Amino acid sequence: MKQFFLVTITLLLVANSFAQKKTNPVTTSEAEARMKDAQQQLNKLTPDQKKMMEQMGVSTKAPSMPAGASDADVKAAVSGGMGVPSKNATLIAAIPKITITEINLPAYLADVNKYISGHLSNEGKAAGETFYTGLKGAGYDEIAIANNATGLWINGNLEPATYIMGKAAVTDSKNTDNLSNLAAMLSMAGAPHMAIPILDFLIKKYPDNTTILNNLGQAWFYLGETDKANAQLDKVVKAFAYHPQANQTQCLILQSKGKTAQAIEKMKNSMQHSVTLGKINTLRKMGYKIKGADMRKPFKPDPNPLGLKNIIRPEAPTDYNSELKLKADWDAFEKQINNRQMELSKAMQPFINNNNQNALETYNKIQGKSANEIYASSPTLTKKGDGRSVYAVMADIHLNEMNKDGGIAYRLKTIKAKIDALQKDYIAKKDARLKEIQNQNSVIATEETEEGKAGENLGYDGCVVERKFSEWVYSNYNKPLEDAYQEYQHQLYLKITEELYWKQFKYPEAEFEAIKINAKKEWLAALVSRYIPTVDHPENCKQQIIKESKYKLADFEDLNCKYHSSLNFGGGNSIETNCSKMTVNFSGGPLSGNINYQSDYTGKDRLVNGTVEATVIEKSVGAGPVQAGAKAGMGIEFTSRGIEDVYVNAEASAMTVTASGKMSLISGNMSGGISGFGK
Repeated sequence: MKQFFLVTITLLLVANSFAQKKTNPVTTSEAEARMKDAQQQLNKLTPDQKKMMEQMGVSTKAPSMPAGASDADVKAAVSGGMGVPSKNATLIAAIPKITITEINLPAYLADVNKYISGHLSNEGKAAGETFYTGLKGAGYDEIAIANNATGLWINGNLEPATYIMGKAAVTDSKNTDNLSNLAAMLSMAGAPHMAIPILDFLIKKYPDNTTILNNLGQAWFYLGETDKANAQLDKVVKAFAYHPQANQTQCLILQSKGKTAQAIEKMKNSMQHSVTLGKINTLRKMGYKIKGADMRKPFKPDPNPLGLKNIIRPEAPTDYNSELKLKADWDAFEKQINNRQMELSKAMQPFINNNNQNALETYNKIQGKSANEIYASSPTLTKKGDGRSVYAVMADIHLNEMNKDGGIAYRLKTIKAKIDALQKDYIAKKDARLKEIQNQNSVIATEETEEGKAGENLGYDGCVVERKFSEWVYSNYNKPLEDAYQEYQHQLYLKITEELYWKQFKYPEAEFEAIKINAKKEWLAALVSRYIPTVDHPENCKQQIIKESKYKLADFEDLNCKYHSSLNFGGGNSIETNCSKMTVNFSGGPLSGNINYQSDYTGKDRLVNGTVEATVIEKSVGAGPVQAGAKAGMGIEFTSRGIEDVYVNAEASAMTVTASGKMSLISGNMSGGISGFGK
């Protein structure tokens, strides 16, 4: 699939917008006509409009249809990447007729390097050579140099990355990691025919290695040989059911055959390992409504966000006597809760008084409104910052589910209704029940006295009445109310925990601070829910309420991301992640200040297809290149948008993980990343 795909899609959208076409083109002639229409409309733009488009990175010149494009390619392009490439007979015929052995491998790698040098732009080749010789001169070994090439690839610098990886591979041809990564780069760059002999050689050495099997399957996919591709990809998913790239490509193959239900299952399997916006959008285009359970959580949730579990209610009284003992604690607790609420309201004032209108709007919106009603830019893992991150989209899906029948919000509403019903029932019956108890415990005179005659009602014993009324309240209301309060607080804890987890990916830092303040207030409001008091006149029973309390309300904790990962390429270059925040330190290491190359030397990346996928995993389990699903290490999935998902595998699930050394580039269903390749 060549670079023209994204260009074609973009131009077709522009043409459709200007010319108000209702259908997408399905042939090359129709596509060319749309491009011509688009150029005519672009020519009508004012100079200011053209300047604005160029500043946005949108060209005001429509490219012509690339040579060799077929009707099938056009259909695949306008399908949003859901098609498969047509069979490329030219490149299939160009696959070198060689069986690589240990003896002739160096010679073949030399030929590969000649191909790379002959098909890169002058700028890309120069940048690669400067980077390679600089690191070499600084004393970095071939592993570190090759890892830097992988980092450059992830960073979108495809041309120097491929150049450096080719150099590293030919220098140390026994390093199978470098050979595998070089083959992945060749395929995704647009030269799968040059990668296949290397992959055939590697698969003989490591027949069960899923990285090599996947990369070989992807190479055949790029060439349009979907049956050969599927045969290899089947082996991959049998070994690792949730392989991110093999499943995704098989999804496209099945979809092209009209097997939508099976295609959906394949993409869902892919998302169990790592998630991208492209995967989500593909499922939506196939008519599938994505559920939270379809996706793994990006990071392990904080088990006690904001220290909520540290703030607990006093012991709940269970009868009249325990109420006498615990009333002081509850009074102190309630007073401290009120003071804390006032402190939180004061802390919210900067968000209210801020001159930034967005802060005020956000504050107003988060008061009792759903997450869907709040719009904000989101934290992003993508290096380009080109919109909402995949985690923000995942957050929307999960937050929406909370409000559905059976969701957390629904369960909260149900238990709150039970609490309200108990309190309403108590208010309706308390007066009548009190009078009934008073009548049942009246004192009747038995003889005539000055105070009264025999049989006269002399009133009731206040202590007896108060205790019996207390028994009735605790039996019928306070005990079931306490159970309901406990259940409500449990469900609220789940709600706040889930909301905070997902909202950290959805909202900018300032808005998230306001959300945390409101979460604290919501938690305190629930905790202060108190039993129905029954002790009114303890002096009637010759008892005293304990008036002193040592209760002290615990403090909240700050909610900070506790999970950090670092993918260290060597030479001072790394990718650091802190949950949804990412820092790319890729300045050229010892060559800092000398590497200004950005893909095509104009600052525009050539990772053109939104289904570019690759995974870098740190540690190896078993022989051969590192495989997806390895029990240790970490991984990154990236697309043309940049890094979208970061994951840490089971045996490396510590809060801080640093990965370096062995790395594998696992190719995805994209080719044509370098415009000079595939010729």
